[in-house]
Amino acid sequence: HIIVENLPRTALAADIRRTLRRERVVGVDDVQIDLYRFTSNRRAYLTLSHPDFLQASIAKLEKASVGGFLVSAYPTDIPSVSSELRGVKGRQLASKRGAITGTGPSGCIPNNGRHVCIWGLPPKVSSDSIREYLQKFGLTKLCDKTEIYQVPLHLLRTQSLSDSYHIVRRVHMTYFQPEVFGKKFRVHACVVR
Repeated sequence: HIIVENLPRTALAADIRRTLRRERVVGVDDVQIDLYRFTSNRRAYLTLSHPDFLQASIAKLEKASVGGFLVSAYPTDIPSVSSELRGVKGRQLASKRGAITGTGPSGCIPNNGRHVCIWGLPPKVSSDSIREYLQKFGLTKLCDKTEIYQVPLHLLRTQSLSDSYHIVRRVHMTYFQPEVFGKKFRVHACVVR
């Protein structure tokens, strides 16, 4: 494994893959952004297909840049990731015991873009209140199949990538129940990639 540091906060795995193609780095199987509470840590982990590619890849990445930032690369071991998030019931149990923290490679959840992180809500808000909040934006069709988990932040699991971006476009930078709380709770949302 290789860790790439000094990435832009907005860098996606696709940006890193584009840099790997431009620099002709071969043997990279997977790219995972390192997250802290579902926000970028400005690092990424590269999984290599064979250890023989390690030194050549690091040498090519030393002169590479992503989004105008010069990056640095080092060999590393990838942090362990909990695999107990399979299925609806597994995700519910993991969120109840605090196993989903959003910290680690891809936030320790599958990085398929079907997860939305929402923060800025009142501390004791329930999943039903979030569903009602989403319904006010005309997202009733999405609410029926969306899973909502309360982790340090709120994590929504949608059915598709387009549903995730639809929720973010409608909810980000709005106020939670302004008729009750006024402008006290500004809601932020992002797709976990």
